[in-house]
Amino acid sequence: MNNPLVSVIIPVYNSGQYLEETIRSVLNQTYRNFEIILIDDGSTDNSTQIITRFSSEYSNIKALLSPGAGRPAVPRNIGINNASGELVAFLDSDDLWTKNKLSLQVSYLTANPGVPMIYTASKTFGAVNIFSPFYEVLPLPYKAVTTQSGLINIGNTITCSSVLARKEFIIREGGFDEDPQMRVEDYDLWIRLANYGSIGFLPVLSVYYRVHHSQFSGDWETKSARVRYLAQKRNLPIPDYKMIRNKGIVLLLIRNIIHFFASLYYQLMGLSL
Repeated sequence: MNNPLVSVIIPVYNSGQYLEETIRSVLNQTYRNFEIILIDDGSTDNSTQIITRFSSEYSNIKALLSPGAGRPAVPRNIGINNASGELVAFLDSDDLWTKNKLSLQVSYLTANPGVPMIYTASKTFGAVNIFSPFYEVLPLPYKAVTTQSGLINIGNTITCSSVLARKEFIIREGGFDEDPQMRVEDYDLWIRLANYGSIGFLPVLSVYYRVHHSQFSGDWETKSARVRYLAQKRNLPIPDYKMIRNKGIVLLLIRNIIHFFASLYYQLMGLSL
């Protein structure tokens, strides 16, 4: 496992405006033993043309089709089932990686063979600034969970685009839950993967999570309802979470300043890795 193949799974739906930049953030990785699997979930913009162009130009890029499911669990599972790699990385079609993301994570999993998955810190960018309620660094350093109990009690502070996992454990768990009501399918999978041991965390900012106006972003009650559905379906004691994004400008600024300094912390930590 000194140089394992990594399968990078990118589900795509109408991401033409950002897709090329996302793909190139993978092609620019310092770790070179990877394949990219692009799964088109019924795009109606120019995403299909971009996928065709890159898959024709690069032998390590695969182009697959999804039946227009409208939720990422389905194309991600198609990608997993067609992955040749021992390790699987997930990347949303509008997010970006820093160039050493895979190198750091592969080294960690190689040195820690019992760890089922590893993640890093992420930061929002795009249509967001330090005064925005969507300015965010995940996880905050004191919320970096590494156990199943932490995931349950603290919540999902793991950005999907930051995860690198062992395919054998994902397959054992049946991949992402395609239940249409399971709209926190990534959180659900992380909890199940943690059955196999503690998960890894690297305190480095290696993912930029894009915020743009065409994204769906439900209100906090909608998000809470989705977590409650997960708790009921899996019989998990997930507590109700409190949200301070909409509690006034003073609390918002305090919150965002904390996230700003978290970003600086991770950038400094990254210099030492």
